[in-house]
Order: sequence, then structure tokens, then C-alpha cells
Amino acid sequence: MAEWERVRLGEVITLDVDAVPVAATTSYDIVGVLNRGRGLLFRDPIAGDETSYKTLNRIRPEQIVYSRLKAFEGAITVTPNDLGEVYASQEFPTFTCGERILPEYVRLFTTTKRLWEQLQALSTGMGGRRERVKPADFLTIEVALPSLPEQRRIVDVMAAVDGQVEALGEELHRSLSLRVALFLSSADLQEVVVEHVANVSQGKALPKSVQGERSGELSWFKIADMVGRGNEDGYTYAETRLSPEQVESLKGIAVPAGSVVFPRVGAAVLTEKKRILDVDAAVDENHLVLTPKEGVPPECLLAATESIRLAELVQPGAVPSLNMGLIRSARIPWPAESGTDLNDTLARLRATTRALRGELLHIRTFRSALLASLINQETEISESYDALLKGAC
Repeated sequence: MAEWERVRLGEVITLDVDAVPVAATTSYDIVGVLNRGRGLLFRDPIAGDETSYKTLNRIRPEQIVYSRLKAFEGAITVTPNDLGEVYASQEFPTFTCGERILPEYVRLFTTTKRLWEQLQALSTGMGGRRERVKPADFLTIEVALPSLPEQRRIVDVMAAVDGQVEALGEELHRSLSLRVALFLSSADLQEVVVEHVANVSQGKALPKSVQGERSGELSWFKIADMVGRGNEDGYTYAETRLSPEQVESLKGIAVPAGSVVFPRVGAAVLTEKKRILDVDAAVDENHLVLTPKEGVPPECLLAATESIRLAELVQPGAVPSLNMGLIRSARIPWPAESGTDLNDTLARLRATTRALRGELLHIRTFRSALLASLINQETEISESYDALLKGAC
């Protein structure tokens, strides 16, 4: 196995902050750092005469940067080598890699749970009372460091896996776009009001006393379940699952599979998320429900709903909201004919999207495990690592 050594970060990277005085007549492109090592967050520019900052830190290519306040969330990354001229507040110290460590290798390390846990340990306190992680403390973190050739090989292996992740993500994005595009390209589309093709209703409140209970097979969905694993392409199961008798006793209403649901109130409305029920289920009062009328193809109803923007229908006020009357009168595109063949095609595309999402989850899980095993010296890269890469497929 290749030789590794145990070092403190301060032995291989250097605090390198380029503080720039703020000029009143200059505009500055501002960045932050996303949590869990997900890279930079590009914010709106600020004008020098509209900020109280006296100086800003210039963030340069291939530098390590973290948020002193949010370090406990893993808000750390290595900037891309093609980064333009951007700035951040003094809460974002920057570091430059020395000759013994590759920026690309550190970038990989910033995506590991081990580093996030080390940063969390350095940031004491709870919630908003957490202390900032000081650069001097950050530099005390110990890491296992391989030789430069071994770092390069690890970087190359992970780049190959990341290429597959990116390609699969692009395929998933195309699949998501294709379904609505196919529906909208149908030659016989007309415009109808929602109540012409669907009955509109509202879900019922899920009592707190049973939230999270799993005593039956009937799901009772909350809005939070929309982003639950397995629900991204259609509601399949909720955190709360009760018996039909329990749902009835709690005044819940089972909604038939094939119904389309979306948020009724709050910021969730503006996320434009719509879901079709793949199972009979109850939904909470924050959902509006479109139940297809007899003979109405449900996949067409989903595509038609996905083709409109809820944000354009919300009632004015401090809190975005929709009501049943507003949705009943909303106009949506609709096929003049039965739409049966189109419905079947849309269903197959949705199944394809779900399968692609599952593959993407698999390869991301593989990536995390592979990176951890490489950095923890549990896996050695052979001279020819083609066999290793097959595991990502």
C-alpha cells in the first residue's frame, strides 16, 4: 500500500486572506459557501456605497474557503480553477495549498462526513449561539495525507465517477423536461378550466398525536413528504401510515390513486411541486387535490398541471395561497381527443424518470462509500483501476 503520513492542515496549507478595501463606486460579486461541501453560493452583487463592510475578502481560484459561522454544517469548499473575480465578507477566511497537497484532493476531502464532524467539534454551542471556527483552530485538524502521485490517482478515479454522476443527472433532467414538452407538443391541445376535467378538494389535517405512526398501510401525506425519498416522481408512501379505519375515525379522507396534488399555502406553493398519487392515500390540509373525472387520463392531468405556474395564480397577501375556487377556474391545456395513447406514453416516461432517479441515488451512494474508503486507506488503487470503476455502473 502507498505510504501515507499523518499531518495537521497547518503543515500543508496556509492562511492566505486578500482583504480589499471597499470602494463606494465599485460593485462586488458576492459568494457564500453551501453546506455539506457543495461548493460556492453565488449571491447578488452589492454596491460599495450600499454596504457597511469596510473590507471584503477576495476569493481566488483553487483556494480553500469556509464559513466561520456555518462551518459546523460543513460549509467548506475549494474554489474552481476558473473562478472569476468574486468577494465574501470577513466571515469567509481563505487558504492556499502548499506543494504537498493538491487543491483537487482537498476539494474531495471537503465533501466527506469526517471533515464535517471535525468542523462541528471545533464549533461549540447550539444553534445561533455556536462559536465561530477560527482559522487557527481549523489548521489544527489532522488528516491522513498520501503522496502526491496517490492523491492524483484518487482525484482521477473520483473524477471518472463524478463524470458518470453528471451524465446520469443530465439524463434525468432531460427525462423530466421531455414529459411536459411531449404533452404540450400534442397537436390537438385546447384550453379548458380545471373543473371541466377534475374535481377539486382540500386535504384534512393530520392530528399531531398520530404523526409518524406506522400502524397500517394507508399513507397520510404531509407537504414535507413531497421531497421524501421515493416521492419525487409520484406519491408512494408517507412517514405516517394508518389503517383505513383509523383514517376514517380521524376524519381523514382517502384520495384515489391517479389524483394530482400540490401545496395550497405558504412558500411551498412557490416551489411549483406537483405530485400524482400512485396509491390510494390521505393528504393533509396543506394540499389541494385534483381528482380526475371519469374517463380523464390521470397522467395527462399531471402533465397539464405541471405545465402551469402556481405562482401566477396565488392570491395577493403576505402569505402565498391558493383556494379551491381559484383552481377550479384556472385554465389548463388539454387534449381534444381521449388522450389514452398519450397517457400511456407519459406514464412510461414517468417510470423512466423514477428509474433514472434510483440509478442516480445508487451511484451517489457508491461515490460516497468509495471516497470514504480511499481517504480512510481502506481501498488501494491498483496500477490499473478499470475494475474498480466498474462498481459505479
